[in-house]
Amino acid sequence: MRVLDDKGRIFGRISIIDLLVILVLISVAVWFGYSMFGRNLRRNVAERQQDTEIVVVVSAIRPSTAEAVAKGGKIFEFKTGACIGEIVGVKTEPTSVWLVQGDGRWVQVESKDRVDAFVTIQGTARIGEDVITMNGVEIRVGGSLSLKTKFAVFQGYVMLMDLDLGGTP
Repeated sequence: MRVLDDKGRIFGRISIIDLLVILVLISVAVWFGYSMFGRNLRRNVAERQQDTEIVVVVSAIRPSTAEAVAKGGKIFEFKTGACIGEIVGVKTEPTSVWLVQGDGRWVQVESKDRVDAFVTIQGTARIGEDVITMNGVEIRVGGSLSLKTKFAVFQGYVMLMDLDLGGTP
C-alpha cells in the first residue's frame, strides 16, 4: 500500500491540504486555550483582593496643580485610563531645590513657586504571586505613575503602600 495515491491523498483517505487545515485549526485551538487558561492557573491560586491606601509623592509642582489634585475624586492612570481609586487626602510641603552660588558652592533653598504633594489614594489592590495591581496597573513602591484626575495631570512615585501581605489568601 502506498502512502500517497495518484490524487494526492494520504492512504487514499484524506488529502494533504485537508490534513494541513486540520492541523492549523488544532494548533490555533491549543494556543487559544493555553493563552486563556493555561498561564493563569498558578497565579489564580495566589491572587486575592484587598482594600489599600497608597501614597504617591509628586515633586516640584505648582501650588495651583496641588490645589486641583486636592479637589479629590477618582484618579486614573494616564495611558490606559484605568481607574486606580479615589483621592482621600493631599498634603503639601514646600519643595527644596539645589542652586549653585557665585563661588561654585551648592546650597539647598526652599522654592517659592513649587511644592511637593503627598497624594493618598484609596482603592482595591489585587495581590498576585509576583505583582500587585490596582485595576490592571502595576503598583510598586518606588515605581513611577502617570496619573490624571478631572482637574489635573501629574507624574509621581509610589512612596508607601498599606498592605497586609502575611498569610495565605
